[in-house]
Amino acid sequence: MMRFYQSLAAGLALLLCVSPLVAGEATELINKINAISSEALGYPEAVKAVTALSQMNADAIPEVLAAMKQDRPVAANWLRGAVEAMADKARQAGKPIANDTLIAFIESPAHSPKSRSVAYNLLKQQDEEAAQKLVPSFENDASLELRLLAVDKLIEDAQGKLQDEQTEEAVATYQQALTATRNAHQAKVIADALKELEVEVDTTEHFGFLKNWHVIAAFEFAKGDGFDAVYPPEKEINLEGSYPGKLIDEIPAPAKWQPLTLGKGEKRVDFNKAFAPVKEVVGYAVTTFDSDEAQDVELRWGSPNATKVWVNGNLVASDKVYHAGDNFDQYTAKTKLKPGENTILVKLVQNEQTQSWTNVWHFDLRVCDHLGTAIADAKP
Repeated sequence: MMRFYQSLAAGLALLLCVSPLVAGEATELINKINAISSEALGYPEAVKAVTALSQMNADAIPEVLAAMKQDRPVAANWLRGAVEAMADKARQAGKPIANDTLIAFIESPAHSPKSRSVAYNLLKQQDEEAAQKLVPSFENDASLELRLLAVDKLIEDAQGKLQDEQTEEAVATYQQALTATRNAHQAKVIADALKELEVEVDTTEHFGFLKNWHVIAAFEFAKGDGFDAVYPPEKEINLEGSYPGKLIDEIPAPAKWQPLTLGKGEKRVDFNKAFAPVKEVVGYAVTTFDSDEAQDVELRWGSPNATKVWVNGNLVASDKVYHAGDNFDQYTAKTKLKPGENTILVKLVQNEQTQSWTNVWHFDLRVCDHLGTAIADAKP
C-alpha cells in the first residue's frame, strides 16, 4: 500500500510535464481511475490517468465530480485530487469554474454526497460569501459533511439569540439544531447548552440507542476459543432457560437470563454492573425490535470487547477485537428487518488482559438509517 501512495505522489509530481488534454478525453481517464480496486489493483494505469486528468481545463470539473461514487472511496479520493488540481490551475490562470456551475452541482440531489461536498469546498475557496449563503439549505442534507456546517450555523445563531436575550428563540433554534444533527459531538454541545437553559435533552433517545435487554453470563472464555464457541443462546433464545455456565465465585451458576433496562441518558449495557467485573468470560444480550415494514437498516454499536451480532438468527457481524477503543458508532452492519418483531442478539467477550483500563465489559447499540437517523422501535 505504501508503494501505491508513492506511485500516486510521483504521478502527481509530473503534472507540469503533461500537455493539457481536451475535455472529450475525460470519460476514458475517469473510467481508468474508477477501475482501481480497494486493494490498489490497476494503480499504474490510474496514476497516468489522474496525472493527465489533472491537466484538463475547468470545463471538465463537473464530469469528474459526477464520477465520484460513495461505494468507490479509493477512486473518489483520486478523482478529488484531480479536481482540486484542475481548479487550482484554472484559478491561477484567472479562469475559475463558474460559481453558477458549482452551485447547480451542489444543489442537485442526483450527485453523490461526497462529490457535492467537494464542489462546495471548491466554491468556498473561490467565493466564500457565495458558499456561506448555501449553508442554511444543508440542514437536512444527505451529505453529513454539509449538514455539519448547517448545524454549526444553527448553534451559532442560537448563541447570538442568547446574547440578545431572546431565550425562547434560542431554545427553539438549539432544538432545531439537535433534530438536524447526526454528529455525537454536536449533539453534546447542544444538549449542554439546553441544560444551561433548564431544558432537559436525552441524546441517547435522539440517536436511538436500544434500552430494553435481557442479559446472561457467564460462559467460558476458554483461552480465546469462547469467541467462536457456540453456547446455548446462539442455538435458541429461551428467556426461562438456565445453563451450567462458567464456575466462578463472582457469578454463581447456573447462567440465567435477567432483564436489564437502561434509564434516561443511559446507553451502555454494562455486564460489570449487571454481573461482576470478571475476566475471561462470555456473555450475551438479547432484545426485540419491532418494524412497521420490511426495511434495510444499519446496526451501529461500540464496545471495548470482542463482539458478534445476530439479527433474526443471522450473523451480521463478527469483530474479534479487544480493548482497542470504544467509540460512537465504532462498528456498523447493514441488515434487513422483517415486518413485526425482530430479534437482535449480541455476544460480548472479555479476554484475559489485566491492565486497569481493560476492566470493562460493555456495549451500546442502536438502529438507524444510512445517515445515522434513529429508527424507532414500533412496539405499541
